[in-house]
Amino acid sequence: MKWLLFALLAATVTAPANAQSVGEWVAQPDLSGLTVAFEHHQDGSTIVERVALGESVGNWTMMVTNQRFAGLIAGGATIDDWLANFRAGLSGGCPGFREHPVHRIVASGRPALELRLDCPRNPATNLPETFFLRAIAGRADLHITQMAFRRVPSASDEAAAQAFLAGVSLCTRTDRSALCTAAQQTPEAR
Repeated sequence: MKWLLFALLAATVTAPANAQSVGEWVAQPDLSGLTVAFEHHQDGSTIVERVALGESVGNWTMMVTNQRFAGLIAGGATIDDWLANFRAGLSGGCPGFREHPVHRIVASGRPALELRLDCPRNPATNLPETFFLRAIAGRADLHITQMAFRRVPSASDEAAAQAFLAGVSLCTRTDRSALCTAAQQTPEAR
């Protein structure tokens, strides 16, 4: 689904040219057992994908993806703009996808949402994919964290994804919480 995530942003919601982060990033629960399989940084925006040791971005069973779209919120886009564009891209990228109810929440004092999407058959792999995600509209940037499974998730997969996302927080350079201080060294905080 990485191709879809890049395409959706590039085609429909554009951050200001040369947008730079204003010092906000996500912190998340420990990801022991996962390793960075793909990482890309451009103009303050990032994508970092983590998979189990021995797996790759092409061959994975579970993947955690963090994205930061620098300047998107400061440029006037909203979390609802992103969601509408995301849905539009899914209809072409995953025919027959099923979206569960969107849960609008507040995360770290900022508007956020959580949702689950099921792709019964990813056309690129012919395998089912399900992903659980949290999107947080920061002061300037849009932050997306997702846990994806390349299978129909079990009840324990779903519980693990929900617990993981519940621990995802938005941090700023002035936040001195232990989770945010430790997360300052991650690729997403660069």
